[in-house]
Amino acid sequence: MKVRRVVFNLHLYTGLAAGLLLMLSGLTGSLLVFREEIETLAYPELMKTVPRDESVSLQTVLQTVRRAYPQDKPFSIRLPRTPQQTYLVRMNNAHDLLVYADPYSGHILGAQRQEDTFTGWIALLHTELLSGERGEIVLGIGAVLLACMGVTGLILWWPRNGKMMPGFKIQWSAHWKKINFDLHRASGIYAALFLLIAALTGFSLVFNKSVAGLIYAVTQSPARATPPRSGLPQAIPSPSLDVLSQQAHDILPEAAITWINFPQTPTAPWVVRKKLPQESHPNGRNFIYFDQYTGRVLQVEKIAEASMGTRINNVLYPLHTGVIAGTPTRILQVATGFAPSVLFITGFVMWKNRRPGRVG
Repeated sequence: MKVRRVVFNLHLYTGLAAGLLLMLSGLTGSLLVFREEIETLAYPELMKTVPRDESVSLQTVLQTVRRAYPQDKPFSIRLPRTPQQTYLVRMNNAHDLLVYADPYSGHILGAQRQEDTFTGWIALLHTELLSGERGEIVLGIGAVLLACMGVTGLILWWPRNGKMMPGFKIQWSAHWKKINFDLHRASGIYAALFLLIAALTGFSLVFNKSVAGLIYAVTQSPARATPPRSGLPQAIPSPSLDVLSQQAHDILPEAAITWINFPQTPTAPWVVRKKLPQESHPNGRNFIYFDQYTGRVLQVEKIAEASMGTRINNVLYPLHTGVIAGTPTRILQVATGFAPSVLFITGFVMWKNRRPGRVG
């Protein structure tokens, strides 16, 4: 009983301390599972276009964007993944100005700051609490507390009489306090595994370098190769995006280009990212690096040749966002995001109506 009381107090006060943070994280995460669909409905004039027979060159789109926003620097460009999707050019960094362009006419359809859109603001709230790196660290600590609550909750849920079935049920005909208790206990056991996965994968995304290093050490796998550097500046025109795209296609023709990252420093390379049809990661994990001055291929990173440690790391993001197995797991992830709210509210009600000295 002394051990159980310690576990109970740890579960209780961790929940009271971190409950609101975990509610916020869960609810915002649920919204972001279908972020692209929400944005398409909210901004169809930016996200959708009418397919036509011919499209303009990628370099033409880039030049149009540069002329329209001379004070901003291209950061990356997302290529259309369906005939109806538009180009998305991120300017300055991954979370600043978003410019949309029609792939068939090359015309700019509009632009918006990520923080000025509902889903963009929600994304910044979910990933960094609108506070940059400090917010990320707080969320990483929150993930640890969520995992702690999951483990202690399972210990408290485990019946001392060995009868497990009542722990999965809710007696709707009972007194409201009993219903609240059953709802807390049942929802906790049903959601425990998925919350634990969300906590561990969320922690890995915040502290990715440390987690990746641990995974490589445990699996005794070689780490990903360090991204190469471009050579010395050349007195020749920079390679066009169309040339880079064609080279990337020749190297890995079965994979579609999802993103092209622009060099942000004098030694950084161009990075073309590609996705194979069978990959679970929405952006793919194949990378082709090009010298920013000559367009020479510097390095090719294929998921098919990745080590076990890299493969494990590659699965963490799809697991966290729910895209690992398509729509069913995305819906499951939405439900998982609501679980912290149910658990916090029912737990808070239990705490407010507790009887002194009672444990579990």
